[in-house]
This record gives sequence, C-alpha cells and structure tokens, in this order.
Amino acid sequence: MDLKLEGQKALVCGASRGLGFACAQALLTEGADCCIASSSEEHIREAADRLAEVTGRLPTWAVADLTQAGDREALFRKAEQSLGQIDILLANAGGPPPGPFESHPAEHWQLAIDLALGMVTHLCGLVLPGMRKRQHGRIVQIVSIAGLEAIDGLILSNASRPAVLGFAHALAREVGNDGVLVNSICPGIFLTDRIRELGRERSKRQGISLEQYLDNLGGDIPLGRPGDPKEVGDLASFLASPRNSYMTGAALVIDGGKTRRLL
Repeated sequence: MDLKLEGQKALVCGASRGLGFACAQALLTEGADCCIASSSEEHIREAADRLAEVTGRLPTWAVADLTQAGDREALFRKAEQSLGQIDILLANAGGPPPGPFESHPAEHWQLAIDLALGMVTHLCGLVLPGMRKRQHGRIVQIVSIAGLEAIDGLILSNASRPAVLGFAHALAREVGNDGVLVNSICPGIFLTDRIRELGRERSKRQGISLEQYLDNLGGDIPLGRPGDPKEVGDLASFLASPRNSYMTGAALVIDGGKTRRLL
C-alpha cells in the first residue's frame, strides 16, 4: 500500500534509538522528510547516519531536552526552518525511571510530568497553528500500555500516561474539523534499550541474570515474543499518513495480546 507520505514533513522526537528511531525509519522509507531529535548530540548524529544508511535518505537533526520549554521551542523553530512546515508530529520521549512509589523523590514525579504531559502539550501548541491553517496534520504520540493498566514497578508511568491519553482524545475532538488527526500508540514489550534498562532493575530483584529476564519476556505474551520496534514504526507511519483519513482520538494497543484489560 502506498501511504502517500512522499513529501510530507515530519518532526520525530526521541529518535536516536528504540521506538522513535523505528518510527523515523518507517517515515523516511515511505518518502517523508524528517527532522529527528534527541537530547544527545552524539546519539542523534549517529542515528541520522544510520537512518541514511538503511533508508538512503538523510534526515536533518536537532538536539533538544524535551523536559525544557526553551529546548522545545528551539526544536520547533529548527524543524520548521529545515522542513519548511510540519505536517506530522511524532511525539516520543521515553519513560520515567522505574521503581515502586517509595523509591521516587519529588524530582522524579516532576520529570514524569514533564516527559509526558508537558512535552506533548507544548509541542502540539507549537505545531497546531500551521496544521490548522493548512487544514491538514497528523499528531501521533507514543505512550505505553502503562497508560491503560497498572504495571508493577512503573508507578510513575501509571500516574502520568493516562493524562496524556486523555489529552490526546480531547484534542482530537477539538481539531478534527481542521483536518488534524490525533492518535496514541500504546506499545507493550519491545526489545529496546528502555526494556533492557527495566530488565536490569527487575532481574536484580528476581535474582536472575539480565539474559534470563529477557528470555522470559515472551512468557506472558500470547504471541510468545516481545515486539520488534519496526512493528511500531509501521503502525505510526500509517497513522501519520494521508491514508489514515478517519481514525482519530484512538489509543491503539500493540502488544502481542499481553494487555488483560477488557475496555
């Protein structure tokens, strides 16, 4: 299927690795022009080179700490300058630290809010005027199944992610008549650096090696395996494309069947 992304302009956040990198790869492969961002200049430069190698198309890149309002504004200006306009916002910023409630100082709670709600609401506020003026835009945010059900050891995500889903659903209703579609992706377990970080903490608690922990990840997944980040990239590229013309306000779960919620 031709997703009709040729010439579309995308700002992809948190793109130096993991799910953000996979989304940038999918968008570039489908013909979109991308500006990718990360908080590390070294990592985002390396990501741009790797994306050029695997897709044949070199993205522009920017350095931004998405917890900082000034960095978000600078990122928007650079992306708009390099791309000409922003048709697609792929909002992704990773997750807050894992651990139970009593392990988190106050600054961790503020970080969780800044990474989730602060990041996406500010960036949406920056890109929406242009999208509404052109009567076309796609906003896709990477969230987590932790926004839909309680997961042991992820209390910061369980507290902050539902707010992001609520925001996206409400925003979709406000901007639908302007041709702007807003959707959320809720990934389960994917073999990313983030999962390995969680694995190090959990494997210590369980008294097993990290390798054993990763091998056990597929046990509670009906499909029997963790996901490949490229599978999220494929979903994101469809949601961001003109081919998606009627899906908005949705929170799409992609988890191999792991989530047990009924609604």
